Amino acid sequence: MNQFINFFWTIICFAPVLNYWFKAFDVMWLIIAIAISIVSLLIPGRILQLSYRPKFYEELGIRFIRKFVQNGDWANRLSRRRDPQYKHIRNRKQATAYNNTIVMYERFHFMCFVLFIFTAILAFADDFYWVSVMMIITNIIYNICPILLQQYNKARLLKISK
Repeated sequence: MNQFINFFWTIICFAPVLNYWFKAFDVMWLIIAIAISIVSLLIPGRILQLSYRPKFYEELGIRFIRKFVQNGDWANRLSRRRDPQYKHIRNRKQATAYNNTIVMYERFHFMCFVLFIFTAILAFADDFYWVSVMMIITNIIYNICPILLQQYNKARLLKISK
């Protein structure tokens, strides 16, 4: 189920980005966009963390978002029906592994966020206005929401560990 959710959101949200790059087909700008996205991974995660209070993210509606994502409420509920032990953190080692997964997801989506923004700017400059707007919308869905969700998960883990 998790892979289906991941595949679904990836196909839908990358469509405008791929559409632009196939139409524009400017290899130099594509390489620059990818390079800038990869370099953005050097930004420390603590600078990007908006808050360490779970309540902050809950007020943004993160619990609603959490229902529709990979490893979210609905996907985990289905997985637990088959395996009641699924995704329970029982010790410090599992908490550390989960935190590493959170960081990986957050960094991936931040890199994609930068790629989507850079591509949207290029698309707008090339008069692909509709595609640019679609990239901004899908950037919110595919990258900003998951980044906020991972930050919420980190804040929850921090709260639990105290």
